[in-house]
Amino acid sequence: MRKISFIKINTFKESGQSLVEVLVALSLVVIIILGLVRVTITSVRNASFAKDQRAATKYAQEGLENARHLKEEDTAVFWTKSGTETDEINKFTREITYTPDPDQPDEKMKVEVLVWWEDSIGQHQSTLATYLTKWK
Repeated sequence: MRKISFIKINTFKESGQSLVEVLVALSLVVIIILGLVRVTITSVRNASFAKDQRAATKYAQEGLENARHLKEEDTAVFWTKSGTETDEINKFTREITYTPDPDQPDEKMKVEVLVWWEDSIGQHQSTLATYLTKWK
């Protein structure tokens, strides 16, 4: 003889548990996706900043090279320079400041290059400086 057993099924209770499980799982998926989106946005922003910082430093180096070139090619003009020159390069602003040394104004010149730019975070800058002297 076979024994027949009946399984008691309470569909209302089980369907309620399934709905709660689906909501919990969906909430976890949304939280994970939002975390990944935030990490991705931060990574893109950091990569963009690094690219801009590298370009700003390159423009600052070019400014110093221009000052060295002027010193070598047109010495009389270079040693009479004083103050700041400004130019725009794409979204960057470059300021080259010539400051004669107070003790040796005809022998030593400080050249400082400031490159700045703005993005969604705010204003950033890259600064390089050097002293140029007359050779004897």
